[in-house]
Amino acid sequence: MSSTPHIFKQRYWRDPAFLGCVIFLVALVVAAVVGPHLTGYRYDQMDAKQFQPPGLAHWCGTDFLGYDMLTRILYGARISLLVGLIGALVSLTIGVTYGAVAGYIGGWVDNLLMRLVDILYSLPRIVFVIVMVAAFEKPGTALISRFNLNSLIPDVRLLLLFIGLGLVEWLTMARIVRGQVLVLKEQSFVQAARALGQSHFRIITRHLLPNMLGIILIYLTLTIPVIILEESFLSFLGLGVQAPAPSWGSLLSESAQYINPIRIYWWLLVFPAGFMAATLLALNFVGDTLRDAFDPRSQKK
Repeated sequence: MSSTPHIFKQRYWRDPAFLGCVIFLVALVVAAVVGPHLTGYRYDQMDAKQFQPPGLAHWCGTDFLGYDMLTRILYGARISLLVGLIGALVSLTIGVTYGAVAGYIGGWVDNLLMRLVDILYSLPRIVFVIVMVAAFEKPGTALISRFNLNSLIPDVRLLLLFIGLGLVEWLTMARIVRGQVLVLKEQSFVQAARALGQSHFRIITRHLLPNMLGIILIYLTLTIPVIILEESFLSFLGLGVQAPAPSWGSLLSESAQYINPIRIYWWLLVFPAGFMAATLLALNFVGDTLRDAFDPRSQKK
């Protein structure tokens, strides 16, 4: 693992495709943060002209309400990327903790915990998120209003998406971490730590987890696009971000209603779908490159 940064710098950082994906993702994050302020429009600001095709005034055209599409796409990127990142971090925390405990303890505890993972794998996970949003949205809204937390949590459904999508994507990471811990806990440095009387918590946090940072980073980059896609699917069904705040999925859902054989407003679908497809492709490519960089077999080539 010690030679990984050098190999990564020599082999992958000079790859124009990888470098292009990194630059695109950085530019997208910057545009999502400051872009809506630079376009001159708000995401909920109506223009006088509806269904205006792309031009100098509106680079990506306007939608059925006269909203500037570029502004809404950039604001939607802010929400979609935030849901993807927070959901991946929730998934990462649960998966790493669960897998590390199962692999380190071993025995019947490991078997019990992994059989539970097998059961959860058999359940339709996206349905769980839908049920969670439907069941807890109204009670959550009432609870937030009761304690005057509206300024802190303005959108309960968005918070439920953060939690729900993170709760359904941790299973794979738990299996991966558990397998790595089963191998690492038999290594000499772990045995030496045990002989020195170090606590189980210290062994896991100071010796096992640092040796899995590579695979954890890979999982994080590969989970973000999965959660973004799931959030877009839920928003497309009308169960995601509430209007007028946009996400890429809700933009596609709204635009699909105005596509017909008589008049095709192509920019309503092409630009949101193009931004989302390019982002998912870049994230997956970066994740694949990181996986190759941390793979010992690729370092020997």
